[in-house]
Amino acid sequence: MSNKHTKKHLHVDVNFSGLLKNFGEVFSGEKIWIRELLQNARRAGASKIKLTTDPSDLHYLQISDDGCGIPDFQTLLTLGDSGWEQETIEKENPFGLGCYATLYAATEVEIRSNRQHLTIETEKLLKGEPVQSEPDQTRTGTTIIIRLKEALITSNDSEKDGVRVLIEKIICGFPVPVFLNGIELQRPYALDVWQGLRFDLSGGVALVELDPKPPIAYKEGKTFLQGFNISEQASRVYPWPNFDRTGMRVHMHLHPDQWRVRVPDRNTLYNSKETSKKIEVLQSNLRNAAVVHIVSQGEGAKHFDTLLAWHCYEPIRSIPIPGDRWHCLNDPPYLLHYEDEEIDDSFNHLNEQEAPTPENGIRFIRDWDEIYFDEKTINHLFAAYLFKIPVLRSWNDPEHWFSKTSSGESFDVFFRRRVSVSVKKEDHLAEGSWWGKKVILCKRFYLDLEGHGTKEVMEDVFLDDTFWIIDQPLYHNYPIDQVFYFRTDGGDFDESYYENVMESFRASLAFLKGDLCELIASAILNYTEALNGHRFSVSAENGKIDVSRVS
Repeated sequence: MSNKHTKKHLHVDVNFSGLLKNFGEVFSGEKIWIRELLQNARRAGASKIKLTTDPSDLHYLQISDDGCGIPDFQTLLTLGDSGWEQETIEKENPFGLGCYATLYAATEVEIRSNRQHLTIETEKLLKGEPVQSEPDQTRTGTTIIIRLKEALITSNDSEKDGVRVLIEKIICGFPVPVFLNGIELQRPYALDVWQGLRFDLSGGVALVELDPKPPIAYKEGKTFLQGFNISEQASRVYPWPNFDRTGMRVHMHLHPDQWRVRVPDRNTLYNSKETSKKIEVLQSNLRNAAVVHIVSQGEGAKHFDTLLAWHCYEPIRSIPIPGDRWHCLNDPPYLLHYEDEEIDDSFNHLNEQEAPTPENGIRFIRDWDEIYFDEKTINHLFAAYLFKIPVLRSWNDPEHWFSKTSSGESFDVFFRRRVSVSVKKEDHLAEGSWWGKKVILCKRFYLDLEGHGTKEVMEDVFLDDTFWIIDQPLYHNYPIDQVFYFRTDGGDFDESYYENVMESFRASLAFLKGDLCELIASAILNYTEALNGHRFSVSAENGKIDVSRVS
């Protein structure tokens, strides 16, 4: 009769030899064993930790501390039993796994503490063979000597710099001084070392750098738990958690009793909706603390853009808008073949005296981000340039004066203003056409901007589908790029084609001006190749034109 339906009593069991054989695979983080050893020294109340290496043996490391020592060596080898007092267990939740991280990294571990001495050959121990401690003269602290399976650093690194760089990266926020071969290592983000701005918040202590200009790099902030960085995981493109934001770099020390950490490596937070919500709350509290600090120090103007980026408008409503948020065209506008940064270069920042305020009533345009150059906007942008109308890089705050004043208007409203161009009869010299576009040669012309008045213009420009050219000696550049983009099929600026078309335009102007010398000189340029690259000068005297070779 089959016994497949027979009742069985089942219970939890452990394949101990298999567990010991494979347990090392769960420690995935690089050099986790170093963190665990340092962490144990800190929990033991060490005031300093000493690391010693052997330049001739990169598999050797000694770590010593002046803490309370190890009362019972058996706790080191008991999985799940940390051996710490109840207060430490409640505050830091140690898991009782740290010693095994070291055992799996080493061939031999020697421990001296609390008048005890224990030497562990790790391969034998992990096969289940017992080890025995012996009496020792060590009274205080703990000394551990490790002989590693893999060298502490690669052979390409020098012992002095390679080990130092490795350890300093691990301890950059660690609360206990660490010495390497007698030299104290750098811990720039440790709470006892930091001399800068800090905020004590309910979820942690934030070490803060405020620097509005230039913006602080996004990836530089670190998050620490129990003194170690938990925001640098290889699987993440960006650090998590990260408390940086525009204008602020943050090194956050989380309170260990309030955050859950993943085991066994303990190098990242347990990711959950609850954790994400706590991080959001801590980020909000940090921002609020930074705003209070900025306001209390009277630095609202200095951190104006930072406060805008944080959507904190109230502290800056009574502060004059900084000049670098105001822009004014300082060159006639060009069109699409110019890159964005070159378009930005066409604008100057205003100084304090030129900036609009609620009191001076200077008219301005609000929407800097709406600026673009094309055939539809060219007339109005030239008018803005000519009338020197400030443009504000604005933001969405309906309570700020710039949103309520009649002196400011949006680009959409500004573009609905009528712009017209005219020339007086006595200033009109000649007119013609070039590639289907009208050309007017004049002494001066006038631009009228509805609501702003009329301005005399004494520079060349393309407006109203017409080239307005001021009478003067012919020169190299004219505003033909405001009409033709000179792009190849690939979209890049075609410089050689541009030069040829520019010469064609100069020849057309020479014809309008009746300047035969310039016409002949332009024609000769078209035959440069046929003339073997020779250059010629063209001059006129007493009605006679002379052409001479100059090279």
